Amino acid sequence: MIVTNLPAIGRKINKRADRLRFQPLEVFVIHAVTDTYNPEAYLREDWMQTEIFVQTIKRLKRDYTFIPLTEAYGHLKHDWLRRRRYAVLTCDDGFASVQGILPFLESEKVPITLFINPRYLDGKSRREGYAPSVEYLTEAQLAGLTSHLVSIGMHGYEHLDATKQSEEEFGRSVTLCTEMLGKHPRYIPYFAYTWGRNNATTERVLKRMGVVPVLCDGASNYHYRGAISRRLLPEEENK
Repeated sequence: MIVTNLPAIGRKINKRADRLRFQPLEVFVIHAVTDTYNPEAYLREDWMQTEIFVQTIKRLKRDYTFIPLTEAYGHLKHDWLRRRRYAVLTCDDGFASVQGILPFLESEKVPITLFINPRYLDGKSRREGYAPSVEYLTEAQLAGLTSHLVSIGMHGYEHLDATKQSEEEFGRSVTLCTEMLGKHPRYIPYFAYTWGRNNATTERVLKRMGVVPVLCDGASNYHYRGAISRRLLPEEENK
């Protein structure tokens, strides 16, 4: 008797079918972008040099059309065939350094979604275990980001591992995010998991609250399967 793993076989068939029907839709994530690296402000894995960032975006624009995250979601949900190559740019953590790259993105007409932890908008609170001198966007600075190319999503009230929170705690975190960020004219109900960590509980809470989950799993997107995948902006491709 031959026993086969039918679910696994089905997933492989679906993946092959996706690649025949769709160009992959790439969603990239950055954190801090500055001219020089300051180890007292950022972790090395969260930092990119401004010049490299600019080169990377210009190179990617030769191969992709950059679109807003909400438009990408529409493509992933509704496209039956996709031959055009789309990309999305996102930025986690709400570091103040993002202000330095916005003029460049405006000039290149590249949209960006900022995933914010509202706890740190007071200019005083700090993320536990992170660099002591990092500067976050203040509430006033965030309120001033009203360009049609900018959208504002959620990254948890604090930068905590959602999988270590109870359902009640995680639900409260999402509620605080929606209350504090929902007033922004560019707010969108999308939630980027910190470190990309999620589980059945977090999925259940976001689905109940009508929020779109965003991962950081290094994968490409073909169509929507319950969450949007992301990968780091490919700095190494410019070296």
